[in-house]
Amino acid sequence: MNRQLPFGLETDVERQLTADASWQRGAWWGAPRSGHPEGAVAYHIAEVLANVDRFYPASPDRNRLRLIALAHDTFKHAVDPKRPKTGDNHHGAYAAHFLERFTSDQSVLLVTRTHDEAYNAWEVGFRRADWSRAESRARQLLDTLDNVISLYLSFYRCDNATGDKRQDPYEWFEHLVNARK
Repeated sequence: MNRQLPFGLETDVERQLTADASWQRGAWWGAPRSGHPEGAVAYHIAEVLANVDRFYPASPDRNRLRLIALAHDTFKHAVDPKRPKTGDNHHGAYAAHFLERFTSDQSVLLVTRTHDEAYNAWEVGFRRADWSRAESRARQLLDTLDNVISLYLSFYRCDNATGDKRQDPYEWFEHLVNARK
């Protein structure tokens, strides 16, 4: 299933990771949907990688952001739809587990595992009108992230500025991060 990727690869780790059959299966999974009108995950990854280049071209975290981008949504197909999409059955957990074969960078693994958690916290406020609970959940995430908040926020920015995603979840979380400083 080695199809032509819609983005370039820059490192041996990126080439090894994207050559893996399980990564390939997940990269070509997906149809256009809300938040992801591009369809297959590979096209979303291309947008995230373009944002890494746009927002953080000279960042010392650039390679880490690229690695997270390559894996973060690639295992959505592995989620068991009969179980809650949390914990070990969340695509972020599957992606982090996969990435363990290619990196021991705990920051990369943590951001990959939790990459949707800020959005999920915002959803609690927006959909359920429970902003107190949303902020509590976001503060818990910030405590978990501790010294990798900057990496997380950088990745969230790159991931959120894609498709037809609304910007207020990112802006809300960024405000909470800045208020914490």
